[in-house]
Amino acid sequence: MMSPADPSYQLLACQYLRQQLDALIKEVRGVRQNKDIEPVHQARVASRRMRAALRMFADCFEAKQATKWQKRIKRVTKGLGAARDLDVQVEFVAGFLSRLDEKDRKHRPGVKRLLLRLCQDRDNVQPAVLATLEALERGNAMAQMHGELEKNLFLLRNRDVSLQSPFVFARAARHIRDCRKALFVNEYTLADPENVTGHHQMRIDAKKLRYTMEICAPAYEKQLAAPIKAVKKVQTLLGDIHDCDVWVDDVTSFMEQERVRTIDYFGHHGPFNRLKPGLELLVEERRRSRIDTFGALLVHWKTLSDNGFWGELDAILQSHLEAPQEKTEEIEVQPPNGAEDDIEASNEDRPDQ
Repeated sequence: MMSPADPSYQLLACQYLRQQLDALIKEVRGVRQNKDIEPVHQARVASRRMRAALRMFADCFEAKQATKWQKRIKRVTKGLGAARDLDVQVEFVAGFLSRLDEKDRKHRPGVKRLLLRLCQDRDNVQPAVLATLEALERGNAMAQMHGELEKNLFLLRNRDVSLQSPFVFARAARHIRDCRKALFVNEYTLADPENVTGHHQMRIDAKKLRYTMEICAPAYEKQLAAPIKAVKKVQTLLGDIHDCDVWVDDVTSFMEQERVRTIDYFGHHGPFNRLKPGLELLVEERRRSRIDTFGALLVHWKTLSDNGFWGELDAILQSHLEAPQEKTEEIEVQPPNGAEDDIEASNEDRPDQ
């Protein structure tokens, strides 16, 4: 078997990381300005994908270097997490409020109060977002990473290295199959609509499988496009289910916080009664949405199985393992030392795609 310094594997790593680094750099200005929710979303997604790639391609880079990059990018993911969650929540509650009749005095007050608190919370986390960006720029991490990737890409492209090699296809197949296996481990949770923890873990596994296929996709040209789309739908449905679970918990907690706050201010909970109906309506809507979304997930999952989706994915991977490939010249771009990042905490896996 070829060594981890296989140039095609290094090319795949450097191209993908450069693409995601460019995406992250592009969004920094928008994150600072905070005029739209997309920059935070896109920057956080780019940081997640970079972390996934750095774990997958750890032996393509010097160990200390890879570890340093992983830690700094992880800070970005965490530093933008609260802001991203609040952006999604504000957008959802604002939409929910807009669908209520303007004359609905029973439900609007509670929803408006929730929206007010969420907007206040979002304003309060912006300084932490700016501090995250400043720390990243002080360390010159993005410039250093960009320079290193550009140097590696120049050396590889100067040798006319192709993305396809037996080593690339062997590694890609192993990574994709490992992620698929992890997803299947929690398939049993679909038999229990109330298994919140299991469904959340299954969503994390679906996201990892999708990211892994996206990273490997250039080597397979367009063959992984349909599998990525199908797994993305699994991830999205599980994500919507998880969001419903979070909403029920969060709004229930918010109701108790507002009740206590009302008592502290007025000496009794009377004024809270005008907020309660709207908040209860929101909780009920989220519970109904979870039921509907879970049903859609079961239909999609069964369709994938009935149509032989998983077998087709495996056939794509196997066909490239069996097909003769032109051997590529090995190039030592960086010492092939390993570096692994900690498994990301499950509470980081919120609404990002």
